[in-house]
Amino acid sequence: MAGTGDAAPTLTAEGVLAEVQRLGGKGTLVNAWASWCGPCKHEIPMLARLAKDLGPQGVHILLVSLDEPGDHEKAVTFLQERGITLPLRFAARPLGLFKQGMNPRWPGMLPASFLFDASGKLRYYWGGEAFEEELTPVLAALVAGKTIEGEADAKVAPEGEVH
Repeated sequence: MAGTGDAAPTLTAEGVLAEVQRLGGKGTLVNAWASWCGPCKHEIPMLARLAKDLGPQGVHILLVSLDEPGDHEKAVTFLQERGITLPLRFAARPLGLFKQGMNPRWPGMLPASFLFDASGKLRYYWGGEAFEEELTPVLAALVAGKTIEGEADAKVAPEGEVH
């Protein structure tokens, strides 16, 4: 699987932003997750489905695992068992610096998603599980070339969802 296993690099926040700039296109949705995170297990398959439509429109999705260095194989196995081929990177330690570099307002909950434009500027932030109904309009606006600035209200979940 491309982008996973021993070939998956460990990146600082600055390294993630360099990757976003390298990918180019309209922008990149960076998803911070861990193999032990329950909500991540719901979110990642949805992101993989979205990536099939978004890729041709110039929006990339990059997974960044916050699993402990000794648990990197668990993250790889999680993706392989589900047939998910999204690019995988690992967050460099110390995590405090990584979190600060991704978004100073991110306290560290997982999952968390960060929408960067092609220049590496943070355009939108979801702290906690992001639902397809929340992501789709923001990503569609990015594809359409609209200016996007904001963040999701982590206290809001779709009807019937309890977190």
